[in-house]
Amino acid sequence: MIDAGTQVKDFDSTLIKRGREAVTFPDMVEFAATLETRPLVKLLEELPDLARLSEAKFSVASKVLRQRFRAESPIDQKQLKAFGHEIAARVFDASVADRIRSIFD
Repeated sequence: MIDAGTQVKDFDSTLIKRGREAVTFPDMVEFAATLETRPLVKLLEELPDLARLSEAKFSVASKVLRQRFRAESPIDQKQLKAFGHEIAARVFDASVADRIRSIFD
């Protein structure tokens, strides 16, 4: 029998797995590089999982995401912020939702 934790991890994206497994500085650099190149649509889908990473890993992710979102046009920034807040509103864990909102504020 497979436990629920194993099942969830099996369905995580490569990005989330890379984030969870990052321990060394080179691992963190690779995680950040993946965040920089991943399509924004995919990143939006993965925000709840990114927000569940450790404080240090989420800090890296949020810095990269903020840079990417700020590089967008003002109209796109507004849309991304709205999407981010919609995603946060669907998350049951208040601390995870707050982390998601913090990326856009």
